[in-house]
Amino acid sequence: MKSTLERIAELIEEYNSTDIFDGNKLNQQLKELTSRLYHIETMRTKAHESYEKVIHTKVAEGFSVARATNEAKVEVPEMYQLRRLLESGYRVVDAMRTNISFLKSEMYNVTKDY
Repeated sequence: MKSTLERIAELIEEYNSTDIFDGNKLNQQLKELTSRLYHIETMRTKAHESYEKVIHTKVAEGFSVARATNEAKVEVPEMYQLRRLLESGYRVVDAMRTNISFLKSEMYNVTKDY
């Protein structure tokens, strides 16, 4: 997981320094970033299962649902961390897509001087 997170950080840094008119590089970065985010999403799914299991166990022990939820947040902190990471990662993906769409529209809307 650590190597995936490090590579995501590197991709975001590369995106920040990429020329906005380099569509090929942007597409390559977008492809890799989305595949890495998918990998993180599978980890979040596993964390969510652990999180739900803790809630279920704590409620069965007599805890209120609110208290069980708080206990689960403490016992499975990666649930929150992965959720925040994914939200931020998808915002970068949206920015990349917007940039690529801009390039496409510029490519087709070039004004010709006759």
